[in-house]
Amino acid sequence: MVEVSHIISNYVKRRLGFTGTKANKSRVDVTESRIIKAFDNLPLEILNLFLDGSRNLSIRIIPDPKLPFGMRTITERSPNGLVYTLNICDEAQDWPEDHFLGAVLRELGHVTAELPPEDEWPVERGARARFKESTECKADALVWSWGLRHYDIIYLSETYPSHWVDKIVNDIGMMILTMSNPQ
Repeated sequence: MVEVSHIISNYVKRRLGFTGTKANKSRVDVTESRIIKAFDNLPLEILNLFLDGSRNLSIRIIPDPKLPFGMRTITERSPNGLVYTLNICDEAQDWPEDHFLGAVLRELGHVTAELPPEDEWPVERGARARFKESTECKADALVWSWGLRHYDIIYLSETYPSHWVDKIVNDIGMMILTMSNPQ
């Protein structure tokens, strides 16, 4: 297990970058250790998607935009396949650890599910909103299927009003049911 932890640590150190932010050493260490912990919690078959290069991921800590979004995965299509960049707003580094872990895991769910680039999403506004909601639900359902529901619930509870959390949890449950009983 120590060897796997070392491999994860090296992977994160190679993938993590800071764009336009002043990297405070102690804060960087905390953020890095949290990201390592998120990867360390993944089931081995999911972790291997990242370690073996099946999912090409970069992680960037970026300055807070005018309207911070916490974390967001950007997907680009290249000749070699999909390339993912997990952008983490500077402010998210100050979140409580479980909230931060839940957000990272949800974003890793997007990468695992191979979230397409936004220019490939539906164009019509309503269809686009439904597609985004569906992708969020799919990412959450994956986190739950990895046995990490508690982190996702903490993230959802810290991010959304309680009546939305109830709806999201219900939608995740329905998606899990349809994933396990396809008809």
